Amino acid sequence: MAKNNYISLHGKFYLAELVNGVAGAMRHIGNVPEFELEIGADVIEHQESMSGKRTTDFTMITTTSVNFTGQLEEVTPENLEYILSGMNHTVATKTETDVSLGAVVAGQEIKLDGYNLKTVSFKDSTSGTAKTVEPENYTLDAKFGTVIFHDVADLTMPILASYETGAVTRTTLASDFEKEYQLFFKGINTANGDHVAVTLWRTKKSPETNFPLIHEELGQYEISGQALSDMTKESDPALGLYGHVVTIPAAV
Repeated sequence: MAKNNYISLHGKFYLAELVNGVAGAMRHIGNVPEFELEIGADVIEHQESMSGKRTTDFTMITTTSVNFTGQLEEVTPENLEYILSGMNHTVATKTETDVSLGAVVAGQEIKLDGYNLKTVSFKDSTSGTAKTVEPENYTLDAKFGTVIFHDVADLTMPILASYETGAVTRTTLASDFEKEYQLFFKGINTANGDHVAVTLWRTKKSPETNFPLIHEELGQYEISGQALSDMTKESDPALGLYGHVVTIPAAV
């Protein structure tokens, strides 16, 4: 008895950045709970005028499209860059000396220029010998680089800050819309044991996305985009201009 050809897919997704049309190393993008392809077409319909019923007697497809939507759950630096259509920048450590904080008001929180701060100290601008601000007179959040001064009545403004910052990764927002990626899916059909591979030669993610900053459960980030045709595959119809789906039967 032949097995049923039902389908229930699970698998791994990979992106390979395209540089000058050449796909680089594949990068596994983590757990993807949802992903789907949508094939669209613009169709011209012709209605005959002989029968009196204006029936459609001819159709012509003028434009095709392949779009994708999905969800990412793992927010690696590379995935964050992809989700936000941004660019990653490594910000090295630096030492700041006597940076003016301006006229400080007690109780207000001030952002310093860095994160994971070390060797932090503050002093005022008293002529001659400046007054050092003692640690009990301010609350420092070294991780986020913020400070609140509690008592500034005896200090001469501006307050001067000295500190060393830690290295961080900074991901910009909506700053890179041109990257293209080859998409590859390693799938298994859990309904019958066959394996399925999907390749999209060229994909470009849409810049439109939602990025929730508060979560009650694990975060999921929606992505969408378009597959672009690869005219270098035109000579072999088995490759497909957009890509293809490969059904891999169990080895005999």
